[in-house]
Amino acid sequence: MTLESPSFRRAVAVFAALLWTACAGSRPVPAAPEPKEPAVRRVDSGRTHWVLRPSEAYDALCLLNLLRGDAFYTRFYPAEFQRFSALLEAPEHAALAHLTERMAKQGGKMVGPFLTLVFSVTEARTVEDLAATVADDAAWGRMRADFLATSYGKEDGFAEVEAVREDLGVLLAFLKRVEFPRIWRAEYLPTVEQAIAGLAAKVAPYDVVGWDEQVLGRDLQVAALNAHVLKFAKPHGIRVTGWNFLTDATYPAAVTVKTAVHELLHPPFTREGVLDAKLKALEADPYFQRLVREHDPAFGYTTARGLTEEDCAEAIDVHVSEREGLLRKRDGSPLTGAEFFRDHDDGMHVLAFVLYEELKRAGPSRKGTYESFLLGLFEQGVLKPGELERRFRASPGHYPVKALGEAAR
Repeated sequence: MTLESPSFRRAVAVFAALLWTACAGSRPVPAAPEPKEPAVRRVDSGRTHWVLRPSEAYDALCLLNLLRGDAFYTRFYPAEFQRFSALLEAPEHAALAHLTERMAKQGGKMVGPFLTLVFSVTEARTVEDLAATVADDAAWGRMRADFLATSYGKEDGFAEVEAVREDLGVLLAFLKRVEFPRIWRAEYLPTVEQAIAGLAAKVAPYDVVGWDEQVLGRDLQVAALNAHVLKFAKPHGIRVTGWNFLTDATYPAAVTVKTAVHELLHPPFTREGVLDAKLKALEADPYFQRLVREHDPAFGYTTARGLTEEDCAEAIDVHVSEREGLLRKRDGSPLTGAEFFRDHDDGMHVLAFVLYEELKRAGPSRKGTYESFLLGLFEQGVLKPGELERRFRASPGHYPVKALGEAAR
């Protein structure tokens, strides 16, 4: 083989190719580009500074709740439930069963909403953030302390979350194993971002902070109202810590705005002193106790105190939402407050209905705080322990309470 022969030239070419490949292999492979941050939209409306954003972390926690297999949730996401539940293995099934037993059955918590509430103190954005909190004792301890410092933590404690820490570790590892973060970005995020863009174009007329402040009689000090728009929030609107709430990408704008009206109201007042004593007496009312005990626990509100707070907030919510045209039937026609209360949560919010009627009766000229308004109702005998059912039945707008097995007439 000579220097000029074809075989020599071929050998040189092969050697050069091998040398180039070896050298190229020794070079660092360019890193994959960082995924872009999900889009965030900001819209100002009077006292309300809307911030609309997606959240991988909150969607992940809501998906874990879905995977428990409760029909209350699977009816909204049958395909997604089938897709992910088919990938569960024995350890994950066991973790979900214990999560349901400890948090839902023993603790009386709505699993998805409660998990999002607790983890919201960490401001986690991704599954990786959630998993890191669960795995690290220091991070877990910070979450515990931060949650217990909130009004929610003082009320609910941390025992149920502590009891399922190991389960959460198993389940978050499952989400990583099945590549949920990639699926969320590739399949769900585009739809959520499209929903956010549509919502941003519609919320400008809605000064929800200003509306609530007018009824509460005090400033809320809301620097920004964060609406986290999710793939897996149905059927809830969920208040988490700070001025944050969760809504679903499929909800009409009016539903998300109404959710904001409602979630801003938690808690609607500081429960202390004379008002606290009077509310405790009202909570002992036999009819109110039936509402606490006999309603479907899937709706939550399994304590008298929890139902009282919800009803006091919902009265304002429905009053404001009806006034602003946010209450709508499926066909888009107006829905009255009485119709809303009849159908919502099987009609269990009787106290809210009574308060709503009194707010309407008082009208826009009412002055003072919501606390003083409630105390006035006690003084006038509108709210009287032992008389809640009678007061409710006396209203022309009263309805059969499905939660108590009352048949529609």
